[in-house]
Amino acid sequence: MVTESPWPASDPRMRDVRGAFLSSLRRVVGNSGGVAVATSGGLDSLAVLSNVLLEHGRQRKITAVAVEMTDDRGQSNIPVVRGLLEAIGSPCDLRVAPISQQPAGVPAWHPEGPRLDALPGANRLLVELAHEAGAEVLLTGDGADELLGSAQYLTPALLRRGRWRTLRTYWQDHRGEYRPTRQLEMIAMLSRLTPRRRRAMMYLACSWPELCRNPPHDFLAEPYRGIASDWTNAWIGSLVRLHERHHASLAAMEAWSDLYPHQRLRTAGLVRNEDPFLEPRFVDRAKRLPLHRRYDARHPHPYWRMKSQVVKLVPTTALARLPTAKQIFSRAIVSRVDPAGPVAENLNDNGMLSPRAHSPDLDPMVATRILEVEQWLSTALELGYELVD
Repeated sequence: MVTESPWPASDPRMRDVRGAFLSSLRRVVGNSGGVAVATSGGLDSLAVLSNVLLEHGRQRKITAVAVEMTDDRGQSNIPVVRGLLEAIGSPCDLRVAPISQQPAGVPAWHPEGPRLDALPGANRLLVELAHEAGAEVLLTGDGADELLGSAQYLTPALLRRGRWRTLRTYWQDHRGEYRPTRQLEMIAMLSRLTPRRRRAMMYLACSWPELCRNPPHDFLAEPYRGIASDWTNAWIGSLVRLHERHHASLAAMEAWSDLYPHQRLRTAGLVRNEDPFLEPRFVDRAKRLPLHRRYDARHPHPYWRMKSQVVKLVPTTALARLPTAKQIFSRAIVSRVDPAGPVAENLNDNGMLSPRAHSPDLDPMVATRILEVEQWLSTALELGYELVD
């Protein structure tokens, strides 16, 4: 069940994570002669690229690699990437492949289980671009949102530190997904008056109501549907116990839930893959940053205010070209799914899927997960593995 460590006590002396992040970069780069950075045009990848150039740009070949995609607003990410490279005066090369391009190979298969990235083909393209550039390691900005993004339920912490002038902006920037922000923040302030177990259950009801209802897993056939439901119930119970025992505030529960469970993607092949924001020693250090320091109302844009710790990692010369909103590529992800439903021959042949799995109105994210499991199973069978009861 839940095995990750609880959220630790914060260190009030910490104001940012810049020094720890530079140390993380040095550890993940190691002795690699060539370094590639997966660059999307967002804050997180820019923080990685700019600091790699600062730390290693004179001694090693640095290459930015990018897959060109159109975001949900109809804009390409590549002009943004080029503008940011120009803003930081980057001496590195940029290699680009369109998302329509088929990679030469397929993402590496691992016996531990399927890859759970949204665009495995695009990640394989990035690896191939890095390999062609002579890189020995490919760095990404994965994990920055989960580890350093400003979350809900910070009102009590802000009030304790006299930052009441910040509250209006903070409430405007943090839109409650299932309940109004005002209601969620009032619950956070009153939660300390409730018993610890009830507090943990209150948090789950506010932030993860779909878990509390235990999704029906109706895309699975029996007995797999029942197994999945039983496992989900047991996992929720272990989550309640973790929060009850270790987390006194809803903010700490939210910070833990943002980061865990989080799968670090294995390399898609050819080149070693590293995520500086998820490097274990950096994660341990960043978790001790007081949660209220993730939010800075002095920035002019909500995106910057909620990612203030990442903005601190970016050169000031880039601020004029920095994106003011996060680029979302949900259409690119959904485009992987056949409108008639996912094609999963092996899962069907082995009786794992119900007719619901082939419905056109199936949740697209569920459909992508089915595709990923099908691809993993198909490759396993090709490699000589057999299904057993």
